[in-house]
Parts: sequence; structure tokens; C-alpha cells
Amino acid sequence: MKIAIAGFGALGSRLGVKLQKAGHEVTGIDGWPAHIAAINTNGLTVVHDDLPPKKYFVPVVTPKEVTGEFELIILLTKTPQLDRMLTDIAPIITKKTQLLVLSNGLGNIEVIEKHVARDQILAGVTLWTSSLVKPGEIHTTGTGSIKLQAIGHADAVSVAAALNQAGLNVEITQDVLTAIWHKAGINSVLNPLSVLLNANIAEFGTAGNGMDLALQILDEIQKVGATQGVKVNITDIMNDLTDLLKPENAGNHYPSMYQDIQNGKRTEIDFLNGFFAKIGRQEHIDTPFNALVTALVHAKEDIERVKLAKKQETFEI
Repeated sequence: MKIAIAGFGALGSRLGVKLQKAGHEVTGIDGWPAHIAAINTNGLTVVHDDLPPKKYFVPVVTPKEVTGEFELIILLTKTPQLDRMLTDIAPIITKKTQLLVLSNGLGNIEVIEKHVARDQILAGVTLWTSSLVKPGEIHTTGTGSIKLQAIGHADAVSVAAALNQAGLNVEITQDVLTAIWHKAGINSVLNPLSVLLNANIAEFGTAGNGMDLALQILDEIQKVGATQGVKVNITDIMNDLTDLLKPENAGNHYPSMYQDIQNGKRTEIDFLNGFFAKIGRQEHIDTPFNALVTALVHAKEDIERVKLAKKQETFEI
């Protein structure tokens, strides 16, 4: 299958390598010039667990440079940049192109519907992880899975088969919205708290009150979900959190929000905890924990961006 991955960062790179190794023709699409140059010049370096580094050569281009036709486009662009990405890659999207969104956060489907018919959309969630260490190099750990559903009449079976060829452990579900809220619950715990506690997932697990904080966040999400007709199962989310703490799963991983903060980027907090706080206000549901976490992460964004700017000024001098 001819596949493009829009958002060829940490996770996009990991999935791209696995798909290419399975025999699919893969093209990466990204907006970070240094990352693109590093991969196209020296290849993508992948360090998995404690194994020696390996090099892979996957072509990567900018959104405005990509050409051709693709059977599948996997969208891993963060929600705040998704509309812009779809606008830029519009020339490669035909009526036969299927789009699978695996980005974290809520509201992605509504954005994609502005660009293509519902029958071209598949929505999914993934527990695969990856860390972008520097341009052209990712570190991966453990394994993962994907749940997906056709929003209209997209061919979920063929897409799942192609991804499973690459060992991506794909399951077709008929209730992806519940799965998306489930994943958003996990991310609304691990992403912001890893930032605020300066910890990877396993280190978060060593905090004596870490799971108490998680329960406070999830209790609010469950109440908000009930107003939207979505059943949020706190027990299932807590079980998944416990599994993710293990080093053999994702314990050694720093979530994407932590990586964004370190790189001076704006995070997707408004599409996780901020989203739940917003819906809570609209539905008159108190969400003090999610609102506070959102405000603190925004403050952290500002602080780290100023620090990074000062470092760059020092380096230039």
C-alpha cells in the first residue's frame, strides 16, 4: 500500500519504519526542516530499548512539497495544526484516499470533515510510543496497539490488514469515540503530570500521590463524559495506566507533551484537560483539577519558551 504519514515526528517515524519494513511504500510529511534534512541525508536512527542503533531510509518532505497519490494518509499532526496540515496537503488527497487520524486529543474528526467526505475518514487511538531525541533520531520502547473505526464507509478492513502486516496490533471497533475518550483520559493524566513533575511515566508512578491525582482528573472527565453520552470507565483507564508504568511497556517513555515543552513548542493541553474543563463550564460541571492542570501547563510553556530563547541568544553571541 502507498502510505503517507502526515506528522513524521517521534511516533510517525516509528510507525513509518514498521510499515516500510513490512513492504509498504511510505513517505513522511513534516514541517521541521532540521528533522527532514537529517533523515534525508543520513537516514533515521532508531534506538529500541537497549539494542544497538539502526538506520532506516524513509523519504520525508514538507507538506507543500509532497506530490503523488496515496491510498492511505495517517494523520499524526497535533490537533492545533491539523487544519493547516490538511490544507497544505490537499493536492495529494483524492476521492479514493483514506485518512486515518491517530492524533491525541478530541475534535480531530470535526476538523477532517471540513476537508474530505466522511466515507474517507477512519478514526483511531494508539498506545504505541516513541521519543524524538534529536533531528533524525528516535528512541522507542515496548510495544503498542491501535483501535480504529470507519466514520462513514471507509475500508477499515483493508487498512487494518495493511497495518497488521507491520505488526501494529490493530483492532477494529464499533465504538471508537469511547476509545478516544479513554485514550484522552490516559493522556490527560500522563502528559501534563509528566510535564509538571518533570518525570517519565515510570517516575510518575513512584509519586506517592500520583494515582490520587489521576483519580481526581479522571473523576471530572467521567462526569463531563456523561453529559456527552460517553461512558468513561475509570477502572479500565487506571488499569491501563498501571500497565504503562512498567518499563517493558512505556515506563521509560517521556510523553509527547513533555517533549513539546522541552523543544519550546505549544502543547495540545487545550484539546485534553482544557477540552474537558471547557465542556464542564458549558455543562455546569465543576472541573477544578483539569482547569488547574491546563493553566499550569500553559504557564510552563511560557517559562520554557523564554528559557529556550535566552539559550539561543547566548549561543548566537
